[in-house]
Amino acid sequence: MTTDTLKKVDIERAAKKLKDEFGVTSERALSLAMGLSQSAFLNAMNRGSLPYEGIVRACVERGISLDSIFGLQQKHVYSNQLNEPTPKFLHSEEFKNEFIHIDTLVESIMDEVVTKTDLPVERLLAVRKSLRPILVDAAIEYDCDHAIVNAIARSSLKLV
Repeated sequence: MTTDTLKKVDIERAAKKLKDEFGVTSERALSLAMGLSQSAFLNAMNRGSLPYEGIVRACVERGISLDSIFGLQQKHVYSNQLNEPTPKFLHSEEFKNEFIHIDTLVESIMDEVVTKTDLPVERLLAVRKSLRPILVDAAIEYDCDHAIVNAIARSSLKLV
């Protein structure tokens, strides 16, 4: 998070860069160009600060980089792309078989546990629908251990 005040030199440098970007020569004109009151920028500078909210809003509206205003250097480049290739098992037959095994396990446990309850059909379907993600997570977490997943199903049904 950005601190509220910068060194005096940095504030003056940022003010000069803002004046250059907005094409003005005084703090009063800069305040007006950023949509602030006439004395807002000057008063903030006298306190050893800057009107950051106004600066950010005005720079975003005009497409001005805040990094260039405050003299920041970007240390890391972030992207939404994976840096690693997709693991091979995601496209393999092994992954498909594991998924089918988990689905079969969850279905068999739900058949064992849910059908023993005396619920109306609509409620039975709703319970199965809400129980499925819980049991799939449990099956993945506990390596498809039938006893553990079955116990989780039974304890979850007691809450219903």
